[in-house]
Amino acid sequence: MMNRFWIAYCRGAYCTHGETYIHPQNILWWSKGGTLYGKSPERIGFLHKIMTETPTEGVYPYHNIWNKETYLIKDNEFYLHYYGNSQQAKARLYLPKDVKFRLEIIDAWNMTITPVDGEFTGQTEIALPGIPYIAVRATKIN
Repeated sequence: MMNRFWIAYCRGAYCTHGETYIHPQNILWWSKGGTLYGKSPERIGFLHKIMTETPTEGVYPYHNIWNKETYLIKDNEFYLHYYGNSQQAKARLYLPKDVKFRLEIIDAWNMTITPVDGEFTGQTEIALPGIPYIAVRATKIN
C-alpha cells in the first residue's frame, strides 16, 4: 500500500486508503471510518510529511518506463526520485551543472531521512542501501 502511494504521488496523482480487512464487528473503514489497522497509515503519514516539504508550485511528474524511475521535478530547484521496490546499489542523478544541491536518502519503509555529505551538481552518483522503497531528494542550496 505504501509503495502504491509513493508511486501515485510521484506520478502526480492522488490516492486514498480504504481498508477492507474483515473486522470482528463487521466494520468497513471506507464506509464508517474509525481506526486504520496495519502498517500503512503511519507510512502514508510520513509520505504526507515529505510532500508538505515539496515546493507547492511548478512541480511536475516524470516516469521513465525503461528504467522504472519515478520522480517529481521543479526545474533547477527540486528533484524527488523514488525507486520503488527495486534494490539499487547506486543512484545516478542528472542535476543542473550551475546549481548546487543537498541530497537526502529517504527510506520510505523505515521512515528515515539521511543527509548525504557534500554539495552536488551536474551528473552525480551516490551509494544507496540496496533495499526497496528508497527515494533520493535533491534540494537547491540557496
